[in-house]
Amino acid sequence: MHYLCGCSYNGADWTKFHLPQVQLDAQTTILSNTSRTTLKQTFLNPTTDAIKECIYTFPMYDGVSVVGFTCRIGSRVLRGLVKERSQAKATYDAAVSRGETAGLLEQLPQASDVFSTRLGNIPANEKVHVEITYVGELKHDAEADGIRFTLPTRIAPRYGSQPTIGPASSAQANGGIQITVDIAMAPGSFIRGVQSPTHPIAVTMGSTSTSGDSNPANHQASSTLSLGSTELDQDFVLIVLVKEAGDPKALVETHDTIQNQRAMLLTLVPKFSLPPAHPEIVFVADRSGSMERQIPTLKSALKVFVKSLPVGMKFNICSFGSISSFLWPKSQAYSRNSMSLFQNDALAHIDSFAANFGGTETRRALERTIDNRFGDIPCGVMLLTDGDIWDQGGLFTYLNDAVAKSKAGLRVFALGIGDGVSHALIEGVARAGNGFAQSVNDNEKLDSKVIRMLKGGLSPHTTDYSLEVKYEDHEEDFEIIEKVTDSLKVMLSEEKQENKQEKKPISFFNTDSSQSGQEKPPSADNDSTDPFAHLPVIAVPKIMQTPQTIPSLFPFSRTSVYLLFTGESAKRTPKSVILRAKSEHCPLELEIPVEMLEKPGQTLHQLAARKALQELEENRGWIHEAKDDSERLLKECYPSAFPEMVQREAVRIGVQYQVGSKFCSFVAVQDNDELQKPDDDSTFGYDTAIPTPASKLI
Repeated sequence: MHYLCGCSYNGADWTKFHLPQVQLDAQTTILSNTSRTTLKQTFLNPTTDAIKECIYTFPMYDGVSVVGFTCRIGSRVLRGLVKERSQAKATYDAAVSRGETAGLLEQLPQASDVFSTRLGNIPANEKVHVEITYVGELKHDAEADGIRFTLPTRIAPRYGSQPTIGPASSAQANGGIQITVDIAMAPGSFIRGVQSPTHPIAVTMGSTSTSGDSNPANHQASSTLSLGSTELDQDFVLIVLVKEAGDPKALVETHDTIQNQRAMLLTLVPKFSLPPAHPEIVFVADRSGSMERQIPTLKSALKVFVKSLPVGMKFNICSFGSISSFLWPKSQAYSRNSMSLFQNDALAHIDSFAANFGGTETRRALERTIDNRFGDIPCGVMLLTDGDIWDQGGLFTYLNDAVAKSKAGLRVFALGIGDGVSHALIEGVARAGNGFAQSVNDNEKLDSKVIRMLKGGLSPHTTDYSLEVKYEDHEEDFEIIEKVTDSLKVMLSEEKQENKQEKKPISFFNTDSSQSGQEKPPSADNDSTDPFAHLPVIAVPKIMQTPQTIPSLFPFSRTSVYLLFTGESAKRTPKSVILRAKSEHCPLELEIPVEMLEKPGQTLHQLAARKALQELEENRGWIHEAKDDSERLLKECYPSAFPEMVQREAVRIGVQYQVGSKFCSFVAVQDNDELQKPDDDSTFGYDTAIPTPASKLI
């Protein structure tokens, strides 16, 4: 998807104008396979008139958590707080109507990787300073065998495509871009190198930009990019090469402000060998108009795929745009006798590719592919696309259902092609399709990525993943082991018992019930500040796992799983985590020792919160699997209320950990410094028997 980013507003005749960006500064810290970035951008209103409202639009890499939002206009600093989406909008509108400067940061409902910020009442000839902090997971780069950090291109607006006001060129010359990435791996790690396949960078090994004159350390490094312009011609990509980066790790962080709250990041890079499977493989190639620049890369990737197929494999190619078509009516077997014939047919077909299929009907192409597969053998679908679609949610829901209903086993993988690929789309497809995603920029080597993806499609299916946590117990002679899935049973019996109690009857004729003849609109009996007060009370799990269902693990492909501990579980000290799974050949298991982080913090908590919110946005998560004490799913117990229960859970997580999503927004107004920070114990209709500190919706 291609979005014009930066600050824009509508003129008197609804012509869109853009405030020139005069400076961009990005400061990132990489720790293990996570990152924390503070992005500072400065825009200028060069006119002699105040602007009532402008909209600042920018993309984010899939899965990042926006955890901080600050605006500075002149001498006024506005700090953002997370609120339920509609209440945040109401707070912002009220401030703007009073003539106050205000800010509202929202995630676009249609795409989780695009955010927009509304800035109200910008004075004439004034600079606008926007500071956004976000945390995220880092992808594994198969080509370089390193950790890959990406800063999306379109945080730097490209002027010229739409009218720009003011002396943009001279303003840009005064500032420019400054990107600094500090790398601090775990002590004992060894950084082999730092490189960028997209931009020239300066690298310092042994120290970070903030370490000063301390002794050099092999687990630290720093890189910088400085440009005199505020334009980036492509995504900024940085690859960190670390020795033994693929070892499984379990890091535990204690929250620095919320009591009895811990988060665990479990990083899995499996290395196991099982006999290969013989599934059907179908390559679904995007040939829509938006792929015109990416067709050469698409052809190269498909040729590597086809030439790497083992003998005996059934395969097919589906081309799609507004329409879709197959190379053959049904997949053909890649036998020794027909190998040369089918390979030549496929390669000739690929050579004929052009971006001439019109629009991008991705869902329809996947529906046809999945319907057309052989139903008695596993199927691996390889989607190759730039992700230029809007309806991501509908596609994810379809894939969720298709994978769940597949009896023979279905997995969908995604290879994003090009500099402007929608990472939200390809990662979302992989999550819903029980596969994994990779991306390749223009003119970037792709052989290793393609082969690794093909190996993933050929790997046997493993199922029934589960986690157990072992705790230290210094007072007893035995170990305490807790199964994470045991936390999915929520107790509703107390509420049901209360409902059974005999209630005092109400008179049919009560003269005090209405003192006037005027009709009044109905109102809720509960506190109007809690929009979820009418919903049934449930308990938050003692251990919340996200993703709730661990996806298929593939050899040499990194997967991250988070655990959020509350109450008694957070008071114990975890010793190790045991991962178990099943395959048709044998069971699998791995015990991973736990490393406690020395300093309390919020990064792992906020990453876990974002992962949990992402699941709720895609119709998954713990609440979809939770059962009452009679083993009935909550969504079956409360079918009419369940959508609101999901929303309540999303708001609870967003407000408690101050993470934005499609359910919650950051609002920055002048009153925020006077408001109570989100550390009280409002529970949004959750059972307080288990401590669940959360913020009130103000």
